[in-house]
Amino acid sequence: MDERQQKHTEPSFLKPSEALCKGDDENTLTAACPSHHRLTVGAGQASVAGSIAGTVPAHLINEDEQIILAVKPSLWFIVFHSAPLMILLGLLLLGFRTFFPCDFFNNWSRTIHQIVALAILVQLVVSTLQWISRLYVLTDRRILRIRGIFNIEIFECPLTKIQNTYLMFAWYERLLSLGSIFFATAGTAGVEASWVNINQPLEVHELIRSAIRDAHARWPNSQP
Repeated sequence: MDERQQKHTEPSFLKPSEALCKGDDENTLTAACPSHHRLTVGAGQASVAGSIAGTVPAHLINEDEQIILAVKPSLWFIVFHSAPLMILLGLLLLGFRTFFPCDFFNNWSRTIHQIVALAILVQLVVSTLQWISRLYVLTDRRILRIRGIFNIEIFECPLTKIQNTYLMFAWYERLLSLGSIFFATAGTAGVEASWVNINQPLEVHELIRSAIRDAHARWPNSQP
């Protein structure tokens, strides 16, 4: 499956009301999909869900296509993507303290700590921008993954082409009730795309599986 990189100027965006609808409880929002596989968003998350749906570029969605779900990774995504550098810098500081003379470290201590703090700050800013630019979209026809800070990368795949989905929980995700979903398409040797560090991973995964089953029922002659 090809990954398409698309650049656009002044995009229009779907309004939240076009992607989400009121649930049975007026204090909840549900993904705009058939009632038998709705994902309910609690009242505390309703405004966030609505704002996320409003960030889907309208030109990416066909007129006869319906958004089922639009989600972003958890904010823990920023911490997870910054952690490797933070751990590395911490080990380097420990190494300086252990292997260099105390006088040398004391003389350069302030400079070293300033460099480390600046590096961590830059990494946190980059990770935050990556989180802001990342969006996962499920429609009744396709899955999409939008990411990229300067160069926007859009991965899209018809639901009928998805051969396998994998739900995985890293140990740090399990501690926070998060998970990641990986997609393998027909004709490829491995995973082509992923939705990482998402909230409610079990519910989201079941919603995706239901959408895939519905797509195969609607277009039974589609070949992977």
